[in-house]
Amino acid sequence: MAEATYALIFQGDILAGFERAQVMQRFGEAFGLSAEDVERIFGHRHVVLKRNLDPISANAYVDRLTRLGMAVRLDKPLPEAAPAAPTVPPAQTAQEKDSPQTAGHVKPVDRAFDPARQDRRELGFEFFGNGFEFFRIWIVNILLTLVTLGIYSAWAKVRTQRYFYGNTRLDGASFEYLAEPLQILKGRLIAFALLLLYLLADQFAPLLGAVLMLLFVCAFPWIMVRGLAFRNAYSAWRGVRFGFDGRLGEAYKVFLLWPVLGALTFGLLVPYAIYRQQQFIIGNSRYGTTSFRFGARAGGFYRIALTLIGVGIGGGLIATLLSMALPLLGLLLLIATYLTLFALGNVMMTNLRYNNTALGAHGLRADYRLGSYATLMITNTLGIVLTLGLFYPWAKVRSARYAAEHIGVMAEGDLDEFAAGQRDRVSALGGEIGDVFDVDLGV
Repeated sequence: MAEATYALIFQGDILAGFERAQVMQRFGEAFGLSAEDVERIFGHRHVVLKRNLDPISANAYVDRLTRLGMAVRLDKPLPEAAPAAPTVPPAQTAQEKDSPQTAGHVKPVDRAFDPARQDRRELGFEFFGNGFEFFRIWIVNILLTLVTLGIYSAWAKVRTQRYFYGNTRLDGASFEYLAEPLQILKGRLIAFALLLLYLLADQFAPLLGAVLMLLFVCAFPWIMVRGLAFRNAYSAWRGVRFGFDGRLGEAYKVFLLWPVLGALTFGLLVPYAIYRQQQFIIGNSRYGTTSFRFGARAGGFYRIALTLIGVGIGGGLIATLLSMALPLLGLLLLIATYLTLFALGNVMMTNLRYNNTALGAHGLRADYRLGSYATLMITNTLGIVLTLGLFYPWAKVRSARYAAEHIGVMAEGDLDEFAAGQRDRVSALGGEIGDVFDVDLGV
């Protein structure tokens, strides 16, 4: 008896939690399709992507496309399936070419995925630090910073960053923090001098203080660009540095213009301003010469805002009503509402950012959960309060471990080969340009 075969059907829908434009883009990149082919496939409600699949290949297809965010299913076994129809035969009319049935037979899709040779892996981050180990670094950092009147803080930052970078691994390789303390110290001395100048001016010449504050606000986008460029240029994985290519003009729009418009519209444009900021930060970051892509839309940020507003209003009203009869319980509910808003906002924002970010053919994913994240946040806060701050190193390590356990990469092929390709491209461009960004302004 012949082995049962299946037909792979795309139902035209996108799975919950994914953005349609991002799914279309990743689908096209994964299978080597043109934008026209992708539009043709996603423009129908019932598309046969491939016929005559054996059970193993069929399930591999479903798994891969589901991870991309596409709603697919397998037709019931076809005992004697005929070969797949050719791609748009010459005899077809224009009307037939645009039909759903014909749209399902797109040649690049049919040949793109071979389970035997394609290597799509879900790789999680790993964090190997522990609280007591970091406590020793943290307590020494504090003592030396106090003794040196803050000068050692630059060295403290480098030690902390190198500890967390070095203990964070992806696909067996640790991250690196390459900045030197003197680079950070220069930025902090500049920041301290400017702060001192502002305080003196505010005390003895209020008008001059106001002018300095206005100048700082105007310089904030520049500070953000410099800070992001410094952080990325001195971060590396497998010998390849990250980078940031954001333009100053665009920075003034996203960090100054849109927030001001958000305030002038009584908050209506605030979610859009946050969207533009995330798009600017992620879309202008790169690994080697390959840029990250951010495929989320503004609607996702408005959904987060509306959810938080709803929870806040609902919790506040219930707490107010409850406090009339039981003031203590009303106060506790108000605190619980605040904590829920904080945790829910972080969870939704983290998932939105990572689930809509890609690097080449590799996608990022996050699955923060409200219950587990809220538990982490509450226990960390209680630990810090009850120990008068001494629990802070353990809280920081626990947060890093939680992030590593709930963030990962959907890797297309071998990441080591991808990193090697980036090293070759960077070398061809004449080496790293990170030394240009030799001052960390503490952003």
